[in-house]
Amino acid sequence: MRARRRAALVAAGIGVAVLGVGLTGDPLVTDMGAVLRAPSLAHPLGTDELGRDVLARLAHGALLTLGTAGSALVVAVLLGLLAGCATGWSSSPVAALVRAGVDVATALPPLIVALVTTLIAGPSTAALLLALAGVSWLPFARQADAMTAQLRTRNWVLAHRALGAGRLLIWRRSLLPFLAPAAGALAAVRLPALVNTVAALGFLGLGPPPPRPEWGAMIAESVDHLGTAPWLLAAPVLALVAVQTIVAALAAER
Repeated sequence: MRARRRAALVAAGIGVAVLGVGLTGDPLVTDMGAVLRAPSLAHPLGTDELGRDVLARLAHGALLTLGTAGSALVVAVLLGLLAGCATGWSSSPVAALVRAGVDVATALPPLIVALVTTLIAGPSTAALLLALAGVSWLPFARQADAMTAQLRTRNWVLAHRALGAGRLLIWRRSLLPFLAPAAGALAAVRLPALVNTVAALGFLGLGPPPPRPEWGAMIAESVDHLGTAPWLLAAPVLALVAVQTIVAALAAER
């Protein structure tokens, strides 16, 4: 029941984000006659240094920031489950070597690795997605590896092997029902960090190139106007805090 409630809340959040995009205007339209306007009925969150509506940019930026983090998380879960099943299923030296490599790579700071990756690939959504997925699949691989190593000796798994079932079939029917809930719980814990990483890279100018709105880039753009237009900083920061709070509350539910 709680899983259904969490899924319903996530779906509602996605619906609100999509609705916000539909109800707000074009985030790229400039109006030099309405530069740095304070929040009003016409612009509920004010305007930026180019007269662009902050609410529209915040709504469209939500799809980019949260969508990139969510997409990278999905890729990371799939890669991690596949790699973890492969290493946990085998006791060969190659599997042990891969497992050791994953352990070493997990010790590296994810933000630094993502930063280096985006610096090499250049600022783009594709590079950001690649960098995030590349540093995020490791914890899922370690989790799946440990669980697979334990489950592969269970009676029902041995029975499937005795009946001649293929490896992928056994993974799907005998391992995935146990691995998927654990991976889902880990994903809920990892999502806030991914959102922060997307915003941090966007703040550093390593996210999607301007003028596409992204929450981290919006924070960077607001730095020069803290004294005259504090709403430029408040909008994306409060949005990030709200996402972190909601995700943390959902992850804490048992």
